[in-house]
Amino acid sequence: MAAKRSLLFLMMMTLAGCAGGNFRHVPASPAAVQTREFADAMATAGKAAWTKGNAVRTLENGDGFFPPMLRAAASAKHSITFECYTARYCQPVDDFCKILAKRAKAGVKVHVILDAFGCNNWDRHHTALMKQSGVQVEFYSPLNFFLPQKYNHRTHRRVLVVDARVGFCGGAGWAYNWTGCARDTRHWRDTQYELHGPVVAQLQDNFSDNWKELRGVSVCGPDYFPTLPPAGPLIAQMVAGSPMKQCDTIGATNLLAFRAARKSIRIEHSYFLPNAAHTAALIEAAQRGVKVEIILPGAITDMPFAKEIMQGTLRRMMKAGISIYEFEPTMLHSKLVVVDDHLVIAGSGNLDARSFFLNDENNLHVLNTTFAREQTRMFERDKARSILLTEATLKLPLWRRVRGFFGQVVIGVL
Repeated sequence: MAAKRSLLFLMMMTLAGCAGGNFRHVPASPAAVQTREFADAMATAGKAAWTKGNAVRTLENGDGFFPPMLRAAASAKHSITFECYTARYCQPVDDFCKILAKRAKAGVKVHVILDAFGCNNWDRHHTALMKQSGVQVEFYSPLNFFLPQKYNHRTHRRVLVVDARVGFCGGAGWAYNWTGCARDTRHWRDTQYELHGPVVAQLQDNFSDNWKELRGVSVCGPDYFPTLPPAGPLIAQMVAGSPMKQCDTIGATNLLAFRAARKSIRIEHSYFLPNAAHTAALIEAAQRGVKVEIILPGAITDMPFAKEIMQGTLRRMMKAGISIYEFEPTMLHSKLVVVDDHLVIAGSGNLDARSFFLNDENNLHVLNTTFAREQTRMFERDKARSILLTEATLKLPLWRRVRGFFGQVVIGVL
């Protein structure tokens, strides 16, 4: 199983070398993140309006997010939409499929999109159970030997919307690795977010975008898009990464945020492979006095050559004054950016070319100091379980540096 997964991952990374494109234009010196001007620029770059009146609950690790997601699905009365990049057999998947089947039999409209690559180990029994119960199931972009280039385009989104009133997004998959509470090497560190309020309609629209691509029709009507009253104080937007339809949004919005920073940038990312523009923006931020901290996976990772690929870039960042940490207890799969304790970017999008120019993604953006400080406290807890990299700890043997150079060529970092 591990060998198969490694082979598939290597193939996808090789195909990532085909990922190329230009960022949507963003200002070189944008206004601060607390300003209306910045919010307007972010709405333009992300092609998503800001919504008021939202509530967002942070759910840490599998023990924190699987139970509320399962409870929400089990309570559905009208509709469930679910889109996922990676899922394989585990107890939460078994429970979830049975819940979806039960709700479909009860007359709930249930729609499921599973990525054909990320869910390549999906249990056929679960597919059969759902379909027999009335669940509409689609696998996104299966391998077509006559059109192999299409296999390079994945849906990397994480969407769960129940009765169009509660939504869940983030970076987690559905597998054994995501269960537990990140206390040992077998259980990964990750975060999901529970949404209430008008931003849920934008999350639903993310799903509808791909459902229309697969079925030729959008989900529509009051069972999917009811009027949503205010649920909290947060200003939020859901940015859809859909590079094949609307060019880059994920990369541009992160770039805009880095350039706008005045005091601090905190990044916690599982696959940190920024291109030249993002690297320059982070270094320039550090040089103008912004405190930049980055937490990356350590020795326990499903992408061991990332450190080799990024060694030179990480060294340049360290020389510019950026603090870089490696998370020690287990695999870090979180995707979080906090700027100036006011802007939060979290979701499925990685800081790499695939998320910018190939994959379909969805990122939650929140403008709120209280919420941002909550994310900062979470960041600090993870930092306390990490080690600070130094020139000595970053040094790699020659064979790993050579492998890293060829990795840069393959994925297009150079």
